[in-house]
Amino acid sequence: MAWTPAGARGSPTESRTVVRQQPAIAASAPEHERLAGPAPVFRATASGGQSVFGNLLALREVADETGRRLGLSLAHAEEVARALRGSLLRFATDPAPAVLSGHEPEGRRLERPHAAFLPLPDPGESRATIAGVAIALPRDVEEVERQAILLAASRWERRGARLLLGRLGSMQLARATDPASEELLGLPSLSGPSRRWASITPVALQRNPGDLTARNPAIAARSARRAEEIVSRGCAHICLPTPSRVRVMRRSLFPGVPSAPDFMPYPRPGPGRPSSPERLQRVCVHVEVEFAEPVEGPVLLGAGRYFGVGVCGAYGER
Repeated sequence: MAWTPAGARGSPTESRTVVRQQPAIAASAPEHERLAGPAPVFRATASGGQSVFGNLLALREVADETGRRLGLSLAHAEEVARALRGSLLRFATDPAPAVLSGHEPEGRRLERPHAAFLPLPDPGESRATIAGVAIALPRDVEEVERQAILLAASRWERRGARLLLGRLGSMQLARATDPASEELLGLPSLSGPSRRWASITPVALQRNPGDLTARNPAIAARSARRAEEIVSRGCAHICLPTPSRVRVMRRSLFPGVPSAPDFMPYPRPGPGRPSSPERLQRVCVHVEVEFAEPVEGPVLLGAGRYFGVGVCGAYGER
């Protein structure tokens, strides 16, 4: 299975290098499960700031056997992201690679960056629906780890690549393997480089900023400043420089995107995520983030960056 890494174009040619090679699959993989054809490897080499995330392995939604697409609201970003992770884990080697599961073999949370799962919005004038999904890999992912994820994806594809979403239905997916598919999914805007970024799915704040909707203007303003500081510090978690400006808001700058409260609560109740008063629920806000110099994406911010919340796109002039 050959994957197309998204966003390998659109920036100055001197700042990027695309390397195509035939990878060596682990010898333990049966012959019929080895990847077919070359697997492109995208390595960003820009001198400016770079997110810890690099490659985007993308799939687009296609019509199922009835000729229909699910056309799911972007507000279901978290459910789609968790379902994507679960699908790959079901077809991964045992034990699953830590870079895919996000956990050490003994169950501890992985401290280093790992695979993030995100929805791809309809890139048209209305971004209200999910047009596909992607797996964002860390830039420094080991080749053996990358191959383990590709192997899981290859196995899943042979079983139909259908994303099962419980009460929401199912989403039929297919690989985005050509530039037209990448443009259709709006992938270049997720990779940058750009000085300005705006949230497509809102950022789940790592700490409670206070009452952002307080009737008292002073309390609301103070809470907004705290939220901006939290987002600014969160950029360091993905190795980006401190922004020159951060603005938080209820609605995205991108048209058609659901408002931040539509994505709450985060995390949503689900298997292994019971709803209880003791469970920390994150405040979600849409953001605009500006840097002094262009930075490389994908820019995934906040407490939900591994599960579809906090996905940002290049906004305006790059």
